[in-house]
Amino acid sequence: MNSIIYDQSIKTRFLATLFANIGGMGLNFLAGIIIARGLGPAGYGNFNFLLGSFASIILLLDMGTASAFYTFLSQRKRGKRFYLYYFLWIGIEFLVAFLLISFILPDSWKDRIWLGQKREVIVLAFLASFMMAKVWQTATQVGESIRATVIVQLHNIILAGLHLGIVLAMVSVHRLTITNLFLLIIFEYPLFAIILAARLRHNLIESEEETHLSNVINEFKAYCAPLVLYTIVGFAYSFADTWLLQRFGGAVQQGFYSISLKFTTICLIATTSMLNIFWKEIAEASQRHNQERLYQLYKSTSRALCFVSALGACFLIPFSKEIIYLLLGPRYEASWPCLAIMFLYPIHQSLGQINASYFYATAQTKLYSNLSIIMMMTTIPITYFVLASPSATVPGLGLGSVGLALKVVVLQIIWVNIFSYFISKLSRWRFDFLYQFATTIPLLLVSFTVKQFLIYSSHLLNISLHPLSLILCSLPLYILVTALIIYLFLGLSGMGRGGISSFISLLKVECH
Repeated sequence: MNSIIYDQSIKTRFLATLFANIGGMGLNFLAGIIIARGLGPAGYGNFNFLLGSFASIILLLDMGTASAFYTFLSQRKRGKRFYLYYFLWIGIEFLVAFLLISFILPDSWKDRIWLGQKREVIVLAFLASFMMAKVWQTATQVGESIRATVIVQLHNIILAGLHLGIVLAMVSVHRLTITNLFLLIIFEYPLFAIILAARLRHNLIESEEETHLSNVINEFKAYCAPLVLYTIVGFAYSFADTWLLQRFGGAVQQGFYSISLKFTTICLIATTSMLNIFWKEIAEASQRHNQERLYQLYKSTSRALCFVSALGACFLIPFSKEIIYLLLGPRYEASWPCLAIMFLYPIHQSLGQINASYFYATAQTKLYSNLSIIMMMTTIPITYFVLASPSATVPGLGLGSVGLALKVVVLQIIWVNIFSYFISKLSRWRFDFLYQFATTIPLLLVSFTVKQFLIYSSHLLNISLHPLSLILCSLPLYILVTALIIYLFLGLSGMGRGGISSFISLLKVECH
């Protein structure tokens, strides 16, 4: 197979990523809704608690080696031994964790960590998480490292479609259970990893290269050593959210929070599709010491993605109750306050991803790591206080999924702006954060106003609007009023005409 077919243009890769994200996220979102409805809040909560706990544990075992592997492959092609050594490392990770969970860990520890879940289900959850987070991730990293983005994204979409189809089949024959879902994941992801690897194998290996184990170990050690503390704290930070909510809120509250978090991915499609483009341009401008270019790129991209994320999120917030009713039914009705709060999450999550990309692209990883460690270590006690029962030994507020959503959103706003402040200070730019609120508040006002206008009008006309009709009728009005406000007050987007031109020029640079 000729490697030229994978030398895809940046425009092709960007469009492939954008449409694959839309298609893949859409299919996965639909599958998630069906699973949530089928399992109910408690079952869906247990399902996500187990997957989430092992995602954190696998991150701890990884110690940054996955990032190192992708970075090294992206630099140049490697020999067969390089792959062999890395796959051996993955095998060691798997074997150590599998033996520990299956046979070594005492029941008392198992019950404390996974809060009474059966060992058989815990083992299946580990296998499923490992297949997703390590096996499939490794296969896609290999493909991306040789610019085979279209091939990788095509497999992603087919995998998402197959998963959705089998989930629907499970529902139709009344076999949708947590155990069966884990078995499905264990089957799907390694199968597609093998298929993708078979498609790519002729384009990967530089056969002449002699790779010695000591050299590979030294390479990985140099890359991963600074990330060890960051990884350990990151594990504690991510595990704490999942475990404390399950411990004090229970499986139902876990289910409410998990489904709310899934909805937020809808508003992050533009950000996830743009990050690699932003990263490349920032890295190039930094290498050339072009401060003006850096400033324009950072300012226009952060404001544009903040606005795009807010545009979708602010429209959906007033309809949180209707969305829950339509898609999930009465069993999830109590989750709508959590969903309404979590719809704010993508706005500053976009800015957080932009900030992280900026730090990495300008090689300021030490500062980013130190700030992140401080952020995570200060956040864990707050998480406990928000979630712990008032009757606990160290009492808390016991706010459940709503409390966790509030904690995530509020602290994210604070820490995103702290990171932005450091970027501005080190680059000697003026620190500006007011555009975030100048974007969000007007859009929220428009969305709530449009909804109330339609409700009031329907009452005057003695018409009963179905929740779906209310949402569909509100959307064009929301877009129209928002477009009018932007036209009259261009600063609403936080960019102005110069910022919009700069953002468009970024796309033109990448797409030609």
